[in-house]
Amino acid sequence: MADRDGRLEAAARGAALPTTASLSAAYDWQARHRMVPGRRGRWAHYSIPVVDLALGAVFLAFALESVTFILRFGGYAIYVSDFALCLALALTQFGRLRLLRVSFIATYALLAAYAILVVLSPVNLGLNPIIATAITSLYTVTRWEPDRRWGTAALLLALAGALVNPVTLASYTPPYESDADPTTGSGWDGTILLVRALSSLVFVGAVVLTYLLASSRRRIAENQALDVGIAAAQAVAAERLSLARELHDLVGHSLTTIKVQAATGLALGGEERLRSTLTTVRDTADASLASVRQLVSVLRSDAGEITPLADLRTIPALIETTRSSGSRISAVLPEPEVLERCNSAWSAIQRLTLVRLVGETLTNAVRHGTGQIELSLTLSQDSCHLHVANPVPDVAEHSPFGGSGLVGLEERLRLVGGTMTHGIHNNGDHSFFTIDVDFPVAPLELPASAMTAGETESGDCR
Repeated sequence: MADRDGRLEAAARGAALPTTASLSAAYDWQARHRMVPGRRGRWAHYSIPVVDLALGAVFLAFALESVTFILRFGGYAIYVSDFALCLALALTQFGRLRLLRVSFIATYALLAAYAILVVLSPVNLGLNPIIATAITSLYTVTRWEPDRRWGTAALLLALAGALVNPVTLASYTPPYESDADPTTGSGWDGTILLVRALSSLVFVGAVVLTYLLASSRRRIAENQALDVGIAAAQAVAAERLSLARELHDLVGHSLTTIKVQAATGLALGGEERLRSTLTTVRDTADASLASVRQLVSVLRSDAGEITPLADLRTIPALIETTRSSGSRISAVLPEPEVLERCNSAWSAIQRLTLVRLVGETLTNAVRHGTGQIELSLTLSQDSCHLHVANPVPDVAEHSPFGGSGLVGLEERLRLVGGTMTHGIHNNGDHSFFTIDVDFPVAPLELPASAMTAGETESGDCR
């Protein structure tokens, strides 16, 4: 616990990690259970975990066992009440995860009513395995409820139930035989005391082991979620560091050029107004360049110069390089002359964003995909749209980027005012991971026919 808290504090200080959002993944039971009918589709909101269906079916069988009392002895109130309580307890298991708190409260309230029924019953109702719902509810609340207080409350109630339950209460039931010796009545002789003590120990042991198991798995999941959150925060920091270097090379170079031009104008002389203007330009550019260098010196720890690749004409080469590694790619790109015109019209950060987006999405599609990659780049007068889709294994339910890759892409898009949507979608018998990116670009007049190129069956890029 101390190690986890320490990492939380360090992460929050060093990377501004949203710890609450990071830890929420540890309590996402839907991501860790197979659902029926499934996570997607019109009925996804009402889907139930397979494990809850199985538990509910088992406990329904236990509940139906109590019907034998009604069939053998008739519909007496005590037997009907016994069956109704057992049936209700079984039904709570179907909402064990979907309605976690409601199911927990209902389960323990029904178990308390069941214990009272056993005490008040004039006949021996026996021991129904339905009482195991106390264990399943304890595990569920301890493992999946984000608020730890619910798990603590469940533990205390379960321990109380382990000491005061239908078994121990039944041991106090007085004998109904007319010749019974009251001095050695049921519940007070040594054998009954021993049975009661052993049963209580067994129940307490089951409760404690269940709580420890659920707590251990919860702690492991929290640590894993925290690691993912830290990795995402580090990805943001790394991306910002990279952008800081690119800012130095792009903006710094432009400001240097302005400064040189202004100095040249001053050297050549001219009108006093021109001299004043050029002096202002030079001084402003000089101050801006100093600010950029100061910013970069804070954000990066090394002095290595990195020249960013911001040429849109390299996009076809990126695709060909990926294809040469054995990947199948079907690409739809604008004509080369269109990319050339965009190189002249777009800002450097817009060009660099698109190049990095194409490279990153292709890399991850090759790493995590299972089939042909579909890539489409569409340009309009003032916007750019990139669509990438690739098949993924059917078992995949979440982004194959694992979080960090998407965080880096979103960080880039945020700087240019863009948006990104992504997710896994079913298309017949296959699942596809798709990414759609849109961001504004400098206006450029292009004929409609030149926006995109055609696509061949072999997946050649044109």
